[in-house]
Amino acid sequence: MSKILKLLTLITLSSITFNSCQNKIKEKKYFWDASVCTPKNYPAEIFSGHLLLSDHPQSGYVYMPFGDIINSYNLGDNDGSSSGEATGIVPKILDITWLSYTENKSYSGIFKLDSEKIESLMINGSESPYWDVETKKVGVVNDFDFTINAGLFPGGMVVLYVWSPSNMTIIGRYKAHVDNNVDWKVAREQMEDNSEMDKDVADLVSRLPQEIKDQIKNGTIPFGYWETLFQKYPITPIVKKEDKVETIGINYINGEFESIFLSLNGNVMPIKERAVPRKINIVWHDVNDRRMESDIFFDEKKSKAIFETIKAEEKINFIIEIDRNTKPRETKGISIKLKTATAETDMKEAIISQESFTKPTPY
Repeated sequence: MSKILKLLTLITLSSITFNSCQNKIKEKKYFWDASVCTPKNYPAEIFSGHLLLSDHPQSGYVYMPFGDIINSYNLGDNDGSSSGEATGIVPKILDITWLSYTENKSYSGIFKLDSEKIESLMINGSESPYWDVETKKVGVVNDFDFTINAGLFPGGMVVLYVWSPSNMTIIGRYKAHVDNNVDWKVAREQMEDNSEMDKDVADLVSRLPQEIKDQIKNGTIPFGYWETLFQKYPITPIVKKEDKVETIGINYINGEFESIFLSLNGNVMPIKERAVPRKINIVWHDVNDRRMESDIFFDEKKSKAIFETIKAEEKINFIIEIDRNTKPRETKGISIKLKTATAETDMKEAIISQESFTKPTPY
């Protein structure tokens, strides 16, 4: 009996240990909060917004930030983050109502989200390198901190992004409907009538750039233009081995961004479709092996126009050429060319500005 009891005890303990390990494997460490963004100079204000954690009527949720006028400098910025967050579970539904100031219209929508895609971006965390001051070596941290960001456009388009410290990825695009039944008095207790919102709208619009005021006056708000921002191309960044490029950070006109850590992944360049670049940050080494960092900014419309001249589905090499004699604070030294099987195009006309400076540590 004693041997049987010991055997049963051993089996039970083994089972507990196994289940404990399984639970740890299944444990989801990621957490996220909510944010919102707009195209520049097309402000919005959320009346009510929730990221629901299930499709049940009494679902838990995370608030979208409300009560603030959002006017992002760049599409994809994390503006007005909420105070709440969720851990180990992704949202299933976005329920949102907001005001588009340039149109003086409220929009509402309830959208089912691609929760599997969202979780696939979060569950394994987001790897980023860092410089360890004590060891003087590069380390890698796996960050589980994410933000779900809703882009609100005039015309009712909603774009949902997942942000991490190293990437911003679009999850989906949705279409809201004009909602004439929004009671803004609920959000602004000092108002006696919804018509008072018109005064607030007029005041804000009066402070927008003249170009935007002209669009409002002439009925030429560029609804169709924003749809074209999401066109993607088979773009592959190309750098020379001798430039010792460590990192390439690319911001795109559709609000996405990515970080390519070449020094950590054996100089393998990810092959995928990408939108038109808006900004590039690149860390490289000059002729004296000094670490340098360069920022290159593009004019959105000029850059976009160049890409639109390329034949559909043609593979594009996005060639980053570096003059390794470039000195700190110089506003030249990096050139960008697009090369396809049939043509080569210099993007110098689309570059607004660039600047290089020293970077003592890798990250």
